[in-house]
Amino acid sequence: MVEEVINNIIEAEEKADSIIKESQVRAKEIIAKAKEDAAILIESEKKKVQLEIAQEQNAAFFEASTNAEKATQDCEKEAEEMAKKAEKNLDKAVDYIIGSMTAKYDK
Repeated sequence: MVEEVINNIIEAEEKADSIIKESQVRAKEIIAKAKEDAAILIESEKKKVQLEIAQEQNAAFFEASTNAEKATQDCEKEAEEMAKKAEKNLDKAVDYIIGSMTAKYDK
C-alpha cells in the first residue's frame, strides 16, 4: 500500500514535470508567434505610413505646381497690360520726340 502511494506520487510528479515542460515549450511558441505577428504588423504599418507620406507629397507637389502656374499666368497678364500701356504711350512719345526735333531743327 505504501509502495502504491509512493508510485502514485512519483507518477504525479512525472506528470507535473511533463505538463511544466509542455507549458514552457508552448510559452516559447506563443512568444515566437507574437514576435512574428508584431514584425508583420510593424512592416504593414510602415508601408501604410510610407503610402500616406507619398500621397501627401503628391498633393503638396500638385498644389505647388498649381500655385506656380497661376503666379506665372498672373505675371504674364500683368506684363501684357504693361506692354499695352507702353504701346499707347509709345505713339505719344514718338510724336513728342518728332515734334521736338522738328521744332528745334525746322527753324
